[in-house]
Amino acid sequence: MKRIVVLFLVFLIPLSFVFAQGMGMGNPEVRRQLEQIKIWQMTKEMDLPTEKAEKFFPLYNKYNDELKKITTERRQLVSGLGTALKDSVSDADMKNQIQQVIELDNQLVGAHRQFLQSLGQILTPTEIARYLVFEQKFQREIRDRIKMIMQQRMKGRPR
Repeated sequence: MKRIVVLFLVFLIPLSFVFAQGMGMGNPEVRRQLEQIKIWQMTKEMDLPTEKAEKFFPLYNKYNDELKKITTERRQLVSGLGTALKDSVSDADMKNQIQQVIELDNQLVGAHRQFLQSLGQILTPTEIARYLVFEQKFQREIRDRIKMIMQQRMKGRPR
């Protein structure tokens, strides 16, 4: 486990420099590197036999693609709400846009539920639990790392 953490940090340190240079999560290269690190670490943490990994990762990739599509659409809608607020759009139009955001939130939940149910066909409950724990831990580590980088940036700025 200690080796995994060390290797994870070795991969994540270059991302720190990318953030420090102002490129951040909006940069497609950073996102690609982060996804590669996530897949690598997930593979190690879940320790799936080859035949299960061959079934798991296509499902995971499909789920991940669906999440990206829905979240991109949601982000655009919320951006549109910001514009609508500035343009004093009618309450009816605003309500319609809000309803669309709610529908996308429901799609996110549905995609997650469907993904977890499909995992039940190829993984044991213990393996699914490893995946869920990994996801939460990985997200927390990334948030903490970004927070640390942002705090370092703020310390370096003159007031």
